[in-house]
Amino acid sequence: MQGAVARRRSLTKTDFLNLEIPFPPLDDQIRIAHLLGKVEGLIAQRKQHLQQLDDLLKSVFLAMFGDPLRNEKGWDKPELKAFGRISTGNTPPRNEPANYDGSFIEWIKTDNITGDAAFVTPATEYLSEVGAKRARTVTNGALLVACIAGSVESIGRAALTDRTVSFNQQINAIQPGKDVNSLYLYGLFKLSRAYIQSHATKGMKKILTKGDFEKITMIKPPLEIQNQFAAIVEKVEALKSRYQQSLTDLEALDGALSQQAFKGELDLSRVALPAATIEGESPVAANVPAPINVPVIDLPETDLLLPALQDRTQLEPLLRFWLEAYTEQLGDMAFSVDQFMRAAEARAEEVFPDREFELGADAFELIKAWVFHALRAGRLEQVYPCRDDDIRVAVRKPPAVVEG
Repeated sequence: MQGAVARRRSLTKTDFLNLEIPFPPLDDQIRIAHLLGKVEGLIAQRKQHLQQLDDLLKSVFLAMFGDPLRNEKGWDKPELKAFGRISTGNTPPRNEPANYDGSFIEWIKTDNITGDAAFVTPATEYLSEVGAKRARTVTNGALLVACIAGSVESIGRAALTDRTVSFNQQINAIQPGKDVNSLYLYGLFKLSRAYIQSHATKGMKKILTKGDFEKITMIKPPLEIQNQFAAIVEKVEALKSRYQQSLTDLEALDGALSQQAFKGELDLSRVALPAATIEGESPVAANVPAPINVPVIDLPETDLLLPALQDRTQLEPLLRFWLEAYTEQLGDMAFSVDQFMRAAEARAEEVFPDREFELGADAFELIKAWVFHALRAGRLEQVYPCRDDDIRVAVRKPPAVVEG
């Protein structure tokens, strides 16, 4: 790099072309690509497994309780204050260092509520015993919900506690009562995030006050059926934990192997050269396994996206447009609600990376209605019978009829 000022330093073409880099023989290049490709394939599979487990929990919740907003099963729907004790966190005075000079109790912030993990992540800041006396705390099983944020997309993120913690003023907590299962409450909030967001203030700073939070109405089935759902969540979360640890280990392995491979420190003599490639095929491309054999779905850009991001009532025309595009790309593949929803969320994030776009229960119902309409119209065909009210059905685009 040349130049006196750091932000204006540059690398000239001559210096760039004179850089020396490791350049192993082609056979070793193929071995490296093959080895790293296998690890990357396993990483992609683990990520897909984690997403599938999340999708499974959503499907189980909808099957047991129905749409929590429409409440077609007629459950009791009281205000949130009927679910348990609600409290707002606080920040012990920063100008009193004694509040923060120990590690007596974790001080949870919204960063510790990821939106993906069922439990809050470990805190990076702790309160002393003195600070804990001036803080708000909750015990094991409380649900922490982000209620103050710079954007509405961050409102409603929720995670449970599996230990006693303190928390800041951007978070409202529900310490469930005896008639509420905390794992049910977590599942309920996970599917109702857009509904929670609709209660936040409309100003520059999105705020959901404790008073407004307490008045939100949510479905409250009997404890017995809540416990049945919770038993499933426990099993799924245990499996997710193992997959997450496996993913972490694989990513660490990928990083270590990459560093060793490109520094020339990897012993490639123990890596078998993959089978010979077909003539005319790229040897590297042929021997790097595809992580998952899933077709690429290309959802087109549309002016319908921005209104849907700003107002959930504008979601239906966007989904109809993208469902039409998705169906045209199916070919012989089966229609997949999960695949479509992931593709839609990814497309929205690509176009508007600063906005969070999550398709929840409301989108699921719109997609379900569209699928059954397409079945009746003959644009999709049913592979095996199912109940009229059930979306768990294998459907596909009818095969093209070849004339003559």
